[in-house]
Amino acid sequence: MATITPEVEDWMGRAVLSKCDLLDGIEDGILNNPLDCDVDVAEFACEDGETNACLTPAQLQAVRRVYDGLIIDGEQVFPGYAPGAKIGAAGWARWITGGLEGAGAGEFQRGVESEYPQPVTPNAHFAFGNGVMKYLVFHDPDWDYSTYDFSTFHSDVAAVSSTLDATDPDLDAFRKRGGKLLLFNGWRDMALTPLGTIEYYENVVERDASAADDVRLILVPGMDHCIGGPGPSFVNWVDEIDRWVETGQAPEQVTAYWIEEQAQAGGSRLACAYPKVLEYNGTGDPRDASSFSCATPSQARR
Repeated sequence: MATITPEVEDWMGRAVLSKCDLLDGIEDGILNNPLDCDVDVAEFACEDGETNACLTPAQLQAVRRVYDGLIIDGEQVFPGYAPGAKIGAAGWARWITGGLEGAGAGEFQRGVESEYPQPVTPNAHFAFGNGVMKYLVFHDPDWDYSTYDFSTFHSDVAAVSSTLDATDPDLDAFRKRGGKLLLFNGWRDMALTPLGTIEYYENVVERDASAADDVRLILVPGMDHCIGGPGPSFVNWVDEIDRWVETGQAPEQVTAYWIEEQAQAGGSRLACAYPKVLEYNGTGDPRDASSFSCATPSQARR
């Protein structure tokens, strides 16, 4: 049984949406800018005798770890996850908390054969993380995650980090060759936290402010990992970067589409180049990109 069950995820997700959904000017189940959503998980703690729609101490600790990220000796080694993505098949249950229903897990884990009943793994991060630590870091299939305390994490992963990490902000050689880097992340991505991608982008421009001429980060509202979610999730990224290279005009915004049956567009919404944020104009079809604008944080509605 998962510590954070799908039922808990559902009411927590709805509570977060109730608090933050209107911050971007439209109540539609999508947080266009989750950074505006200030969630204090302590407000969900069970009080004396309370058992319904609240978090036990163990659940509260688990939720805090999701939001806070990996912290070792007071240092945040990797950021946590943005609010607003608990609900849905590709949300917390698949990637972080577990609690998947057997049928859904089987489809997700198609091709995995095991003598054990579904789900084969409690969640996707467990599978990826456990596998990396066992086979790439320690070269020990019997390594036990439950006894690891992270006190030697940095030295343990030093060798494999040189191959796996993609965190070097020095893009000088790439840029001198005329390279353009177009990064994107779904705001609801529970596989690769958008806060990590933002951190990398900020490190790049902090090291060299002129790098902003050749690097763009697009954050897609309501999009899960690569595709799906309540928001639009299709962008023709090849056309976008071709246009950038050919015209010299970096994208400040792109149009993302909902894709319906027969691979036809079923609506659109803008996705903004960070640090600009997406806002509803106040009128117009919420599934039409022309009803939205990208604003600087200082100009955005509060």
